[in-house]
Amino acid sequence: MEYTGEMFDILNLTWRELMKSSYCFRIASVAILTAYFTSGATLFGQPSRLPHDQQYLPKDQYFKPLPPAEAIKTIEVPKGYHLECVASEPMVQEPASFVFDEDGAIYVCEWLTYMQDERGQNQLDEVCRVVKLVDTDGDGKMDKRTVFIDKIKLPRTVLPLKDRVLVSLTQETTIYAYFDKDGDGVSDSREVAFQGRDQGGNIEHQLSGLVWNLDNYIYNSDRRFKYADGKLTGEPHSKGRITQWGIARDDDGRIYCSWAGGGNPVHSFQFPGGYPIINLAKHEEHAPGYDVPLAICRVEDQSSGNYDFKNNRILTIFSATCGQTVLRSDLMPDFYGNVATPEPVGRLIRMSTIKNEKGKRVAHNTFPKGEFIRSTDAFFRPVWSESGPDGCFYFSDMYRGIIQERTWFPHVGKHIWVKRYQRVKEWGMLKVFRHGRIYRLVPDDKKPTPVPKMKNLSSKELVKHLSSGNGWIRDTAQKLIVYGQDASVAGDLRKLAQGSSLTNTRIVALWTLEGLGQLDDKDVLKALDDKEERVRIGAIHLAEPFLSDGDEVVEKKVLGMIDGATTDLAMQLVLSLSPARKFSYAEVQETIRTKHSGHPLMPKFLGLQRDIVRKSKLGASVKSGLKIYETLCITCHGKDGKGVKADNVFLAPPLKNDRWFKSHRLDAIVRIMLKGETGPIGKRKYGEGIMLPLEGAYNDNQLADLVNYIGHTWNGWRDIVKPEQIKAIRDEVKDRKLPYTNEELEALKK
Repeated sequence: MEYTGEMFDILNLTWRELMKSSYCFRIASVAILTAYFTSGATLFGQPSRLPHDQQYLPKDQYFKPLPPAEAIKTIEVPKGYHLECVASEPMVQEPASFVFDEDGAIYVCEWLTYMQDERGQNQLDEVCRVVKLVDTDGDGKMDKRTVFIDKIKLPRTVLPLKDRVLVSLTQETTIYAYFDKDGDGVSDSREVAFQGRDQGGNIEHQLSGLVWNLDNYIYNSDRRFKYADGKLTGEPHSKGRITQWGIARDDDGRIYCSWAGGGNPVHSFQFPGGYPIINLAKHEEHAPGYDVPLAICRVEDQSSGNYDFKNNRILTIFSATCGQTVLRSDLMPDFYGNVATPEPVGRLIRMSTIKNEKGKRVAHNTFPKGEFIRSTDAFFRPVWSESGPDGCFYFSDMYRGIIQERTWFPHVGKHIWVKRYQRVKEWGMLKVFRHGRIYRLVPDDKKPTPVPKMKNLSSKELVKHLSSGNGWIRDTAQKLIVYGQDASVAGDLRKLAQGSSLTNTRIVALWTLEGLGQLDDKDVLKALDDKEERVRIGAIHLAEPFLSDGDEVVEKKVLGMIDGATTDLAMQLVLSLSPARKFSYAEVQETIRTKHSGHPLMPKFLGLQRDIVRKSKLGASVKSGLKIYETLCITCHGKDGKGVKADNVFLAPPLKNDRWFKSHRLDAIVRIMLKGETGPIGKRKYGEGIMLPLEGAYNDNQLADLVNYIGHTWNGWRDIVKPEQIKAIRDEVKDRKLPYTNEELEALKK
């Protein structure tokens, strides 16, 4: 199946120009959507005087979808840059994620069953696909489309790997390798690369991400994998699932995560991937004021009405952050190393500048008076981003009305979420789907660099690309060299590692040697003496296998770096000199901690290290429950089970020392999980006022795991709840339609 040619014209609309903002943004030609009221046409930009809990009049607001050429005019971008649409419907539809292959083609995961109506019917039907888009003439616009994989269940993430494409699907953790042996752009066979298991739960709470990191592991939200001989061998992250939708990396191998439901654009970026992730609150990793989005779209469709009504319904909290990437291109040096995170509910993309503040990295809004990219268009829904092979920044826009999965989009009842449904239905938003655009951000004064064709280059040719100023090109060269396992280039890599004037090149050359199994003690010792601290820190990381093997020369060199170490180097020493590697290193860690008593991360990490030893003794069910809790419950109940406050009001009851858990009242606990709970508990009201039912999204095994985690972690349980106990209660209440009230639950014991 192939598509070529011109896009279709969709609509012709009337526009008015919005005044340009006073700070350093350029509006490509921002327009205000036209709203139609019963009394006649009026500008949509007029302030609304109706709070979220009042009934909207019919046609209070109404607006229509825009063709790409018009939609792009509603999008703000930084001064000195402009957007170009590289693909749009019908060439691409519902682009939930995408990635470039080694020759610059784009693989797109099309979610053709995602919320195609207000009830989210048939979402698991196998009618979705992965499409391959190619720019055949080099003009930056995709002009050839083939359906690479058809009739599959909500493809989540893709990673091209020379002669195969790794793909993860919804409802399972297995990773497949797809092949196109005849080169026609259509997969003709597949095999299992990693044998996983069935995975239930909400489709927004399943695994995501496939990223080749500096350490030659492939990372997703749940695990990191080593690739060898066509198979992936996985090991779980230290804290279960670490990100919700998307995962990114930087030049030093740090991993950047996000939570959509948790409203966190970037987190857990303190250490390189593979090390335990310390739990930091938002205010510990984010600068003051960072967590307030500066949206300009005046459409109130966030779940719980978190809008500033005195300021034209502007969104006041992050609600769906996802699909982040780190910009690593010398085409955009001002943004190098910054993190871009789409926010589809806010119709914006937040850019974060990561600053090193005395050994702890903190995210700052790169544009304190605005956002990196944002739009007034109600249907602008950016969900994924990538740094491209041409040096440009790319993102996908699902361009649709509903961006909320059905669990959080009820259409009956009196809850605030139902009133949101009624509003967006009146506004015509339910009818807008099956669109999709991919944009790239381009400097006004520079041309995108030519896209290199790297897939079939020799290893010797690939080594040259390790000196590129574009991180995507360096990553791809490293990936292909390690994938090919051609040790004949070890000498060329050593020359780069020791002689290149470029810090990033020396670092990636060392890790490429590691991936080939050619890194020796001499390489490490020389790197430990490098003039750049980043290289020395990376060398300590690379020294770990030699420390484990008892290499006394390497150990002496590493231990000799303790005196005079900077905060960053000292932290790496603590990470690498783990007691798990050698028992006596516990004393060394304590010595380093004493020398750096004011270090912002070291005490937390050492405490986490002790906690990991404790958790390693937990049973499999509790560990699985931890993963579910961190994905589903953490936003309202908190990392510590003590509850989360917003405006001094708990969003949900604390689970630590919970009355139902402390008294082992499984009858009440399971009823709440299956059917939900609504209303106050005693005299106390909670933020949302409702817990939604989990019965349709989570099976008996998963709910048993979740109950066991909460019970064992915070409530002193010793016994394990079995899935059969959950099933018995599920069968008992299967015909109930409404959530429970506290009074009904209290009456169970009478």
